[in-house]
Amino acid sequence: MMVMDFPWTERATLVRILKSDTADQRAKEVLFEGSLLDLVKRIRSMRATERHGLRLTLPDGHARPHTFQAESLSALVESIPE
Repeated sequence: MMVMDFPWTERATLVRILKSDTADQRAKEVLFEGSLLDLVKRIRSMRATERHGLRLTLPDGHARPHTFQAESLSALVESIPE
């Protein structure tokens, strides 16, 4: 499925992966929940330094990929429908 065909109204969760010494100790802080489109717009309004460690997830799994972070998150932000 292409990014433009994503179900922008689906529920999504935006989390921040908190830094730790090991991958097993990494905690996730839930920042926001809402529609995929609303969360991507919120991310777009953030400064680049604020985006570090963000992960956007579609918990219901209706669209693939189910998780976006780093480059895939940036690509999703750039593809917001007008």
